[in-house]
Amino acid sequence: MGYKQLLMNPVVIALASNERYFPGLYCAVASALRHMAAGTRVDVRVLDGGISKSSRNTLSRLAESFGQSVRLGFVPVDDSVFRSAMLGPVLVFRDLSELFDRPLSSGKILAAVRDSETLSLGDDSRIVADAMKLPAQGAYFNSGVMLMDLDELRKQNFLERSLEFLETWSGRYRFHDQSAINFVLYGRIDALAEYWNRASWQFDEQDENDLGCVLHYTRSAPWLRETPGPAQALFEQFAWRAGLAVNQRTTGLKHTRHQWLWRNALAPLRAASFFVASILYRISGRRKKAADYQTAARYWFNYLRNAPIRRRVYRRRIAEIQNMKFEI
Repeated sequence: MGYKQLLMNPVVIALASNERYFPGLYCAVASALRHMAAGTRVDVRVLDGGISKSSRNTLSRLAESFGQSVRLGFVPVDDSVFRSAMLGPVLVFRDLSELFDRPLSSGKILAAVRDSETLSLGDDSRIVADAMKLPAQGAYFNSGVMLMDLDELRKQNFLERSLEFLETWSGRYRFHDQSAINFVLYGRIDALAEYWNRASWQFDEQDENDLGCVLHYTRSAPWLRETPGPAQALFEQFAWRAGLAVNQRTTGLKHTRHQWLWRNALAPLRAASFFVASILYRISGRRKKAADYQTAARYWFNYLRNAPIRRRVYRRRIAEIQNMKFEI
């Protein structure tokens, strides 16, 4: 698909939200539209699982501020589908029309980024991988940002096959829709560059504030729970600039601040106790347990050892982020 054709066909962006999730939806749409190439027609479709009229109006005003090139539509869905949903909001700092213009490789019907934590099918479910005769070390993809060939997915009866997978293997997989996508479409998923779906923890580990990515908050919703670091500061700064400031006084944010204080206070004890446990398991001949506890001890020792450098880098980067201006 060339650039002229892109101007003829709108870039279609599909998102889902209920009222509790609305700050994430709003910031995702605001950041995506802000970085879209001039003149690109955009069709934003929101699966509405109970967004309030006030919030719908707020999002509508945002879309209208970008002119007639942006179309916004709400598709009502049963709010029960969100009850077990995992929150994973995104901020967009790339032109999504580049992704929409990307051709899928031969034989592929969906494109996504390799998952940064669950690296293989076996890491999700070794039982399912073996039963479906799929390689346990097969590539595993994150479903936070995907490019989808909807016509081909319909031809492949993907919806029906996914629902059958979820029912058949209930309790055996870890990530619901993501599990279904990876197991049902194994071998049909094209790999996207990492910057199309960068995990927030990876952004925190950067030495600088490079924003040329789609930033995916994989471990928390930053308006509900606080994960101290540059990614949290970036969401709060963007939300404030976009006119939807994060309420710092919510019970959830206060609670997670206390959790982080306890996490840091108990880190030395955890490092020592896991190390001792690994030695005891090794003496008793339980090598697997010993290895697991040794891995945990190593994590906490590294956490403590790197704390001074991490705090310095975080302070510098957060100060830079707080001076950023986002013209929405």
